[in-house]
Amino acid sequence: MNRLVLIVFGIALFFSGITYLLGRVSPGIKSVKYSPALLCLLGGLYYLYLAKTVHSGAGFEDLANVVMSMMFLTGFASGLVTSLILDFFPKFKS
Repeated sequence: MNRLVLIVFGIALFFSGITYLLGRVSPGIKSVKYSPALLCLLGGLYYLYLAKTVHSGAGFEDLANVVMSMMFLTGFASGLVTSLILDFFPKFKS
């Protein structure tokens, strides 16, 4: 359980960093910094769909899809929060 919490925290930190770097590299184009969050949302919804619909009877495949969905949705949430902070509080851009 401790390892899962560290992995989720690492994913959140990673996607926050990517979003921050994209916001610094292209300050004129605001939609670029939302792209990691959008990609994570699509990935998370895809794995959630797989967990709900695919019943192959292969054991823990559904559980693995739920965990992957949780990881992608964590990346989505952290990327979205970081990009909103960069939009509404421009002093953090410095």
